[in-house]
Amino acid sequence: MTEQPYPHLFSPLRVGGITLRNRICLPATVTNYASGNRITERWKNFLIERARGGAAMLVTEVIAVDPEAVAQATTVIGFDDRNDADFTDTAERIRAAGAAMIGQLWHPGRQQLWHPTKAPAGVSDGPDPYSWTVPHVMGDGEIRTVIDAYVDTAARLYRCGLAGVELHGAHGYLINQFLSPWSNTRDDGWGGDVAGRTRFVREIVSGIRARCGAEFVIGLKMSGTELIEGGIDVAEAERLTASLAGAGGLDYFAYGQGNFSLSLEAHVPDMYFEPGPFIDVHKRMKAAAGGLPVMALGRIGTPDLADRVVRDGFGDLVGMTRAQITDAAFAEKARNGRAEEIRPCVFDNFCWGEIHQGKPLVEFHNVHLGEAGEADWTPEPAGTARSVAVIGAGPAGLEAAWVAAARGHRVILFGASDHPGGSLRLEASLPGRSGMGQVIDHQYALARTHGVDLRLGQRATDAGILALAPDAVILATGSAPRWPDGLERDGGAVMSGRAYLSGDGFSGRRGTAVLFDQDHTAASYGLADRLAEDFDRLILVTPRPHFAQAVNYCSAIGVHRRLHGAGVELIPAMRPSRLGNGRLDLQNVYADRVRSIEDVDLLVYTTPRHVPDTDMWDLGGIAMHRVGDCRSPRNLMAAIHGGHLVALGL
Repeated sequence: MTEQPYPHLFSPLRVGGITLRNRICLPATVTNYASGNRITERWKNFLIERARGGAAMLVTEVIAVDPEAVAQATTVIGFDDRNDADFTDTAERIRAAGAAMIGQLWHPGRQQLWHPTKAPAGVSDGPDPYSWTVPHVMGDGEIRTVIDAYVDTAARLYRCGLAGVELHGAHGYLINQFLSPWSNTRDDGWGGDVAGRTRFVREIVSGIRARCGAEFVIGLKMSGTELIEGGIDVAEAERLTASLAGAGGLDYFAYGQGNFSLSLEAHVPDMYFEPGPFIDVHKRMKAAAGGLPVMALGRIGTPDLADRVVRDGFGDLVGMTRAQITDAAFAEKARNGRAEEIRPCVFDNFCWGEIHQGKPLVEFHNVHLGEAGEADWTPEPAGTARSVAVIGAGPAGLEAAWVAAARGHRVILFGASDHPGGSLRLEASLPGRSGMGQVIDHQYALARTHGVDLRLGQRATDAGILALAPDAVILATGSAPRWPDGLERDGGAVMSGRAYLSGDGFSGRRGTAVLFDQDHTAASYGLADRLAEDFDRLILVTPRPHFAQAVNYCSAIGVHRRLHGAGVELIPAMRPSRLGNGRLDLQNVYADRVRSIEDVDLLVYTTPRHVPDTDMWDLGGIAMHRVGDCRSPRNLMAAIHGGHLVALGL
């Protein structure tokens, strides 16, 4: 029998009245899978599949405790009986899979931003730092009504068979607003010192314990540091933790970082953060928690790091949301010594950006997210094995190739470059974005595992493909940058961002570069980071009134932090019209106004892409499928999902 490779991670732990089979937890994450405030099958599947995939404890996404806390139609409600049957069913199925279901109880407080008529209720009259909404200040009676709502909802979930509840007291929501000296400026019994600011939590906990008994798990997720002056810092979090642990009733602590100020960037630390950036904070909380288990979380994405968290005393539990969004079977693969098969999470926060816009949770290289059977999904064998040629070794082509081969088809993949990855490989060469290369590496490994005939460095031709006589051809040849509309072509050094990264004709340290941004994706700002390193002066120009509009809000904070930190000059509402003799003319898109920049050495552009006219194929009657950018230039999710679904249809 092979020795367990992660013995600390896969050791049992007693939390309150239950014993967990290992230390892996799914922290709460909004999925937007509910409909009409009702639980759906996809909502249930998301949790159940991660229990089937080996996680020991699963915390639901937010459950509204009060009608005034309902943010939108995708918010699950727990204050009446409409979801009781589905809570019960989900809890039973998670328990049957060997895990525990914890319901996260939530009230947004002053951050009730989404409903057009409901007045946000706050602890004090300070504005919400994200929207600047000013709340109605809760009176003593209102506070007690909300406490009762928390307790009543917990009791409902107890009756439905859940193992426990977690009070959401992080990220600037209502409980956090009570705990933080930055947001709680009250001078009555609900504010002031630590005892006053923790009173709201203590009364909720004592009420739940009285209604639900000693075995029902009660956890608190709170801020380890708000990363804002006057807020909860690490020392204050230690004081709060010690006070709440000493009061009794709680069974575990979990810690998030940041609030809805610009420190929200730390809420979901992206690929620009080091792995496990806050585990040192959590280690201090563990020392303050009086022996209660502590969950460490935040950009923990590998079994090695997760095992180290437990082994070296950074936390007793390891919360991994994005890693388990990417691969529902993360835990089971790690437990069985198959860590190399885990679909890698690159922490680009694409999925967070989708839910922040109110869309359902998606992941660009987990096509079956939230489906029944996701945790052990494998491609269904094809009825008839066919010969398939895939042209293009970018993410769309690689995905199509490995899935088709896994189904039993004979697959040959052609890539013009000696290396797989296409333009995504270029993106992975940018500062801070090397993690994107893990997507390509994973797909390439799957292609090799399933026997794809990989012909890299071979540019496919019509004649060559016809000579193979395949049953089907999948075109995944990508797209090309489009010349900026309205820019004269008669002078100056102008090139696409892709050409610049490929080293086409421009080298050496230089003076001034201008980046014309019609893309607004994280990759474009990675290019800006590179240009800021290569040039003494960088000017960023866009025809839009704002920058980074295609970057999720949390990561966009980091984009602006890096741009401003590097001294990049930002010019909105302009487009280039002419570059000659070092002078670049910019035309305002809203008014008849021109601005000129002197001594420009290079103009680089990222523009909407197009499928080149040369990308035409004459393959007679062979079935041909276009996937990725050569079908319609879009994003990475469209490329991977498109390749995957075409291969499933062969």
